[in-house]
Amino acid sequence: MSLLVRDSLSGREVEVGETGRVGLYVCGPTVYNHIHIGNARAPLFWDVVVRYLRSRGYDVTFVQNITDIEDKIINKANEEGVPWEEIVRRYTDSFHERLEMLGVNLPDVEPYATEHILEMISLIRELIEKGHAYAPGNGDVYYDVASYPSYGALSKQRPEEMRETEKGATGHKKSSLDFALWKASKPGEPSWESPWGAGRPGWHIECSAMVEKHLPEGADIHGGGDDLRFPHHENELAQSAGAHPQHTFVRAWAHHGMVTLASGKMAKSLGNILDVERAVGLHGRNALRMWILQSHYSQPIDYSEEILEEKKRAFEKLLRLYRRLSDSDRSSELSENLAADLRERFDKAMRDDLNTPEVIAALFEAASRAGQEIYARPEAVHEFAAFR
Repeated sequence: MSLLVRDSLSGREVEVGETGRVGLYVCGPTVYNHIHIGNARAPLFWDVVVRYLRSRGYDVTFVQNITDIEDKIINKANEEGVPWEEIVRRYTDSFHERLEMLGVNLPDVEPYATEHILEMISLIRELIEKGHAYAPGNGDVYYDVASYPSYGALSKQRPEEMRETEKGATGHKKSSLDFALWKASKPGEPSWESPWGAGRPGWHIECSAMVEKHLPEGADIHGGGDDLRFPHHENELAQSAGAHPQHTFVRAWAHHGMVTLASGKMAKSLGNILDVERAVGLHGRNALRMWILQSHYSQPIDYSEEILEEKKRAFEKLLRLYRRLSDSDRSSELSENLAADLRERFDKAMRDDLNTPEVIAALFEAASRAGQEIYARPEAVHEFAAFR
């Protein structure tokens, strides 16, 4: 049985999983700092989706990468006077620790960008051969945006409306919108040999190469934050579709909304973040899980201490009822009906664009009806074995 996911590219619901297999790729962190609660939304949500799919018999391959070479990592290493590899190790360990705090499993495959340099070089060479990229002779290689007429389809922009996303080396570009596939090495920076000289990959080519290696049939679902739609995912699509136009790169793009504060989006660059470790200490991981899952993944989600305290109380209310029912040794007709209805609504909601808020609403409704029955007949507390 398949499920429907609303595709950010077409705007339509796309059927995935018809064969019983699902390949999922989610953009992971650039490891130069501790993750905040906004960064945690994607891994937590997709972990829940993967658990659901496996519980229904799907064969899932979940790939979530680690970006371990990027300007922010190099800048952090230079600020601290330590090797860039130390920054990568420190914050990859921190990422894993914070996922554990949230009860989130690691993906099946966690590829590091620097382990795929050869695949990136091969992909860049193909793009040059097919007229989608050029090497101006300074050691850089750029993607030629004008060579790909569909550029902008994912972010719903025309090229003339787009902002320039890479300011460096503009004198070597054909267009200000062209983006780096390979960057010539600079003194003191990590580099790898290539046909264009020593250098390192651009950010966008990394994910194209890793998707193609680890999901060779293409990604059924490609997840990531709405802030990645442009330029990162737009550029990924242009690269992979340009190099392999007959091959399906992604069947459904699924972008999640941003975490917002009263002052706007939460972001490290704005200095208004709440580290996952501190958030778990303040509210508990189950309140954070409830908070994330009670909003549809595609929508922005508001954070405040008051909202998280409300989620904490809601979870504790469910937990109290579950503990009361945990010794049930039989099931009444009511409890059987409630449990069957809950399972049906659960499946229907998850198969319709992964609707976790509808799942949680159904859970609270079932809990409320069970609580009413126990209030009316205290002995009914032993009749809810179907809920376990």
